[in-house]
Amino acid sequence: MPTVITYQEGDRLAVVYPAPDVPVEEAAKTDVPEGVPHAFVDSATLPDRYFRDAWEFDGPTGAKVNVEKAKEVQRNVWRRIRASKLEALDLEVIKAVERGDAKRRNAIAAEKQALRDVTDHPLPDDLEGIKATIPDILLP
Repeated sequence: MPTVITYQEGDRLAVVYPAPDVPVEEAAKTDVPEGVPHAFVDSATLPDRYFRDAWEFDGPTGAKVNVEKAKEVQRNVWRRIRASKLEALDLEVIKAVERGDAKRRNAIAAEKQALRDVTDHPLPDDLEGIKATIPDILLP
């Protein structure tokens, strides 16, 4: 696997893949901002891409996953799943209103609130556990 350059760029980890004919040290001189700590690492050692938005610079390894940011990555997955479920419930509300079915409207309102509250669901502190956690309400 190719050697890459990693460094922190704001709140994201930058990963530079030098051109095949450019030595990694030369690429660092032109691609890494002056004075910014960076590392040369084998790209195969980079963390799980599922948590790419949670990567941070780590001198010895080049990159690490911030667990709290990883939890937010997983919550964003839940938000994407939740969006389609909320959209479907919006249609159900319209139908219930047209039928004058107040009981069904109230049930839908409770279901929508449960979906909104899904991001309060606790997550473990290990990456595999975070990745595997999906609240039942989001399952198909």
